[in-house]
Amino acid sequence: MEPCRGGRLATLNEEANAILKAARPDDSIASWAFRFLQSLENVSVVLSGMSTMEQLVENIDLFSKNDPTTEKENELLRRATETMIDLVPCTSCRYCCEACPQGLDIPKLITMGNEIRFDNPFVMKFTLDAMTEKELPSACIACGACSPLCPQGIDIPPVLKRFSEDLAKLN
Repeated sequence: MEPCRGGRLATLNEEANAILKAARPDDSIASWAFRFLQSLENVSVVLSGMSTMEQLVENIDLFSKNDPTTEKENELLRRATETMIDLVPCTSCRYCCEACPQGLDIPKLITMGNEIRFDNPFVMKFTLDAMTEKELPSACIACGACSPLCPQGIDIPPVLKRFSEDLAKLN
C-alpha cells in the first residue's frame, strides 16, 4: 500500500531523479515504485491514490503489463535511495538514556530527526508541539556521556544538535 508514500517517492532529489531517468528516460519516477512492487512475488494487490486523469491512465498502462524491475534496476533504486537518505543507524537499545543527565529519550529524538530529514516535517510538527522544552533535542548539553554507551558508535551530541538546527529552520 502507498507505493509512492503519499507522493514522496514521485518527487525525488535531482541526483536520484538523474539516476532513474538515465536508465528509463520516458518513464515517470512514480512508475519505478509500481514496477518495483511488480517484482515482489508476495504483493498481489496495489492501491494507488490518484489525483489526475493522467495518473489514472498511467497506472492503467503500468498494470496492464507485467514489467517488474530487474536486478540491475533494483540496484539503481538502491543507489537512488542512498542519495535521499542520511539516516542515523540507531537501534533504540536505550543504553544512552541511562547516562543522559538531562533524561532525554535519545532514541525517540534520533528517530524523529531521521524522519524529519526524510519526509514532510509538517506532520512531525504536531508531535514536536506536544513535547516540552526539556524533551527536545535542544535540551542536550553535549556532555557526551551517552556516546561511549552506543553499540552503533553514534556520536550522539552532534546528531541531536543537527536535529535541533533542522527544527530551528522549520520555525
